Amino acid sequence: MKLNTVLKISTLAMAITAASAHAADPDTLKTIGNSDASFAAGATINGGAAFQNIIPAGQTIQIRGQITPDPDDVGLEADILVVAKVGNKFFQHTPEGWTALPLDLNSNTLGITPFATVTLGDPVSYQVDDFAVAIGEDLTGKSNIKLLWGYVPTGKGIRYGKALKFNVAGTPSDSCPAGTSVDGSNASVCVLSGTYTEDLYLTNNFDYRIEGTVRIGDDNSVNPTLTIEPGVTTYGTSGNDFLWIDRGAKLIANGTPSAPIIMTSASDADATATTRGEWGGLVINGNAPINGCSEGTELCESAGEGNSGLFGGNDAEDDSGSLTYLVVKYAGFLINDLDELNGIAFQGVGSGTNVDYVQVHNNQDDGIEFFGGTVNAKHLYLTGNRDDSLDWTKGWTGYVQHVVIHQGTDTGDQGMEMDNNGDAPDSSPRAQPVISNVTIVGNDNTDIGMLIREGTGGNFYNFVITGMGDGCIDIDQIETFTAAGTPDNLTGVMTMNNTVVDCASNFVEDTDEPYSVESWFLAQNGNVELSTGMSDYINSSAVNALDYFQPETLGPFFDETDYIGAVPSAEEDWTEGWTFRPL
Repeated sequence: MKLNTVLKISTLAMAITAASAHAADPDTLKTIGNSDASFAAGATINGGAAFQNIIPAGQTIQIRGQITPDPDDVGLEADILVVAKVGNKFFQHTPEGWTALPLDLNSNTLGITPFATVTLGDPVSYQVDDFAVAIGEDLTGKSNIKLLWGYVPTGKGIRYGKALKFNVAGTPSDSCPAGTSVDGSNASVCVLSGTYTEDLYLTNNFDYRIEGTVRIGDDNSVNPTLTIEPGVTTYGTSGNDFLWIDRGAKLIANGTPSAPIIMTSASDADATATTRGEWGGLVINGNAPINGCSEGTELCESAGEGNSGLFGGNDAEDDSGSLTYLVVKYAGFLINDLDELNGIAFQGVGSGTNVDYVQVHNNQDDGIEFFGGTVNAKHLYLTGNRDDSLDWTKGWTGYVQHVVIHQGTDTGDQGMEMDNNGDAPDSSPRAQPVISNVTIVGNDNTDIGMLIREGTGGNFYNFVITGMGDGCIDIDQIETFTAAGTPDNLTGVMTMNNTVVDCASNFVEDTDEPYSVESWFLAQNGNVELSTGMSDYINSSAVNALDYFQPETLGPFFDETDYIGAVPSAEEDWTEGWTFRPL
């Protein structure tokens, strides 16, 4: 059997198949024994967009993973073995389905029926779409569930990895979860307050009020995890109420398309198109690199806005958790003229963090801001934000794809404001994110689509910028121009390809700059000035007729697309179903 063949024994069976287009990477499992094979696996509730150690009660448990054969085994036939342990029960996956197995995983007894036999070559991906139904067990409240898989090549011994382990939450009780308290006489609302140094799990049979500064962790000295179930709503009642995930701690906030997690204000029900700044927002601090320190500094770190602690470090792959199907609304309290909380602040957050399907709506300051770090993100829906919708500074170098920016009809600054470092524009590491498939929609009350300044770099592909009041693109500061090169001799630090601009003034030009923004734009492949006919984020036929860049050529993070912009058609609108629809 070829490895890229889909093998479905039944609708509940594990399958050897291609990975999901929007999948995160499951955890790598330690290989047992003397072998160069590698194994990865995880438990998920959203098709592999994110993985978690605790599965909420009542959710469909899905398993995703991959075997990468030892190079010396490639070309050999091999039996694929799959075993599970739940409590004191053992199960094996056979071609006929899952069956009970009297096997002690701690013994050397094999006797396992192979799930499949394949010819080893490319990595073998596998999935279970409903694990509880597949094995015929109610897993609610079960802890330390284990799945173990491996393969036996012809003439050789078994190759296997350490077991995947996960827990399933029990049925939510009628009492507020441990670590929270009842909100006065309102038994349906639980309160989070103070600093948490142990794991906290928020079940979806309550709403949760954030009281003051709620801090998860203590700056790498203790590293708890805050897990939020799908469908949970949290809210703040004042600008002083915000959620802060400290360095070393994690936030697991994985909603689903039908049950997103909502972080909002107490006045949500009465909110209007101009409601903003009703509570603080979400701050995540990580240990990934930032810039702005003196040359030779061993650990570059900085203090976050709103007295939100230190961020930054030397771990580019730092993991602050997972955010999927998350909506943040009406946040961004103004502390003072220079200190204002964003909807979500990613401060020194690393690439081990998963961010996918996130909306920030009507924030008083920026929607999302990256303060250095290496975190990546997909499917961002940024609507009605008062300041910039997507902002970065301090040397952020992440990847982003699929972004809709729709500035509010009443007011709004930049669609994207991009800095390397305002105090030292040539600081290293220089900000140089790679971003593809973005649509920025403005109006007469908004400022610039892309304000590129303070020495930043960036590689931009497949953008649509339309309707911004002060212009589509502006480049500022000599350090920004110098890092980019010249229109006929670009360095690669700052590039743009296959982008369409359609504003009353497409380019903001200043007389003291070394070259015009328009010359930089038009010197690169696929860029055009065109009347798009768009007042919303769905591509027009004119935009869909334009040449596009193939983002999948940039690396494995990027999805394959055959269009510019974020959403080619109403039928392919990934914002539908889980977002707040203000427009």
